[in-house]
Amino acid sequence: MPIKSLYLENFRLFKSKKINLSGDKTLILGKNGSGKTTILECFEILFSGKSFRSKNSIECVAYGEDFFKVDALGHLAGEELRLSVSKTTTGRIVAKRMLALKKIKTNEVPLFQVVLAKHLRMVEGEPELRRDFMNRLMFHVKPDVNKLFTGYQKALSQRNRALRKKLPPAEIQIWTERLIDLGMLLSKEQHDFFRAFKEASLSYVEGECKNEGLDYLRGVDLHFVSGWETSKTMKKAYQDSLPKDMALGYTSQGPHKQDFVFSVDKKRAASQLSRGQLKMLILLIFLSTNDVINSFSPSESVLMVDDITSELDEGNIDVILSIISRAKSQVLVTAIKGSYLDDTSKNLTEFKKINL
Repeated sequence: MPIKSLYLENFRLFKSKKINLSGDKTLILGKNGSGKTTILECFEILFSGKSFRSKNSIECVAYGEDFFKVDALGHLAGEELRLSVSKTTTGRIVAKRMLALKKIKTNEVPLFQVVLAKHLRMVEGEPELRRDFMNRLMFHVKPDVNKLFTGYQKALSQRNRALRKKLPPAEIQIWTERLIDLGMLLSKEQHDFFRAFKEASLSYVEGECKNEGLDYLRGVDLHFVSGWETSKTMKKAYQDSLPKDMALGYTSQGPHKQDFVFSVDKKRAASQLSRGQLKMLILLIFLSTNDVINSFSPSESVLMVDDITSELDEGNIDVILSIISRAKSQVLVTAIKGSYLDDTSKNLTEFKKINL
């Protein structure tokens, strides 16, 4: 299990709080405003150094205090894992990640993912949700692609700047050529990773559909969208889109527009499934990512789901808890105190309950 305990000091509404996670599966119950989502935010900051609620981490400092600190203790590959993040109101955020008392990089810690309300729109919502999801996975197992992506983004920014300023085509072409060089490499990496992701995730979804009788998810498929007209060379695609790009002031095609589409029985999933069924599909996709990363190399992961009961009826809540109880990754879920999970013990035998 990656994380065994969490300690918060001066973090939002918590002056001092220690949480022990004795098992791989944890359920946190609390009323609205009790700090359930704040606990998930702490984990996000520990693993990534960023908050999903605030762009500026100074907002996480408790009112009237001048610093916050978050610590976690766990194990990874049989070695002790220590994560620590602190922030003062006048200084930068400081992160320390240690495995067996040796410093490790961010991509060497377990993969951390959190499922928030916005992610429940991942099937039918804006492409950025799917791109961010895919990039997080890809960069974790292929750190070199992250470097390639950063270089591509810098070239893209320069080309967009040239387009906005309406610089001569010859100057725009300089950045276009750089974008093409990096874009061809990036597009291949994206497509190769997508194939591995698709194989592992659909195999997982199919297996759980059989286990739980989720007939409405039979025939689920994923389709890659490259972000540019693959019937043309990338150079030709950029040439043909130049008038449009100059009018828009930004680059309308390229690997930065990469996407993927969900379907069920060859029809768009968003038009075939109910809200509850879409949430089940999204949760299964997130749960499948442990299999995805392990298809590249042995690894561990942590998944956190905020408000597990929203948009699910009691039957589907029991189903997803049953699936989570079998998950190979560490999973922490939150729910509102007084909800269905307060009264049921079915499928919760594997979960440690924590009341806030």
